[in-house]
Amino acid sequence: MEHDITWAINNGQKIPEIYVDGEQAQVVSCSYQFVTATDIDESGVSMMTATIILLSERDYKRIQHVVFINQQTGKVFYQ
Repeated sequence: MEHDITWAINNGQKIPEIYVDGEQAQVVSCSYQFVTATDIDESGVSMMTATIILLSERDYKRIQHVVFINQQTGKVFYQ
């Protein structure tokens, strides 16, 4: 299933606002990495990784999702 993921970092904050299909996600953890070697011809990529919870999925137990964001291109990977 394809999801519409949007994100923003406002006012110099370190924690992003992440939306999945229009719903604001609760950010559980967030980290930043600089990947120095990739399988494509890029010299390095700054990635943000966030673990999120969607409150609409809390019927039985919390489901954690992981979002990877390429901060140069804005490309998002969602699990």
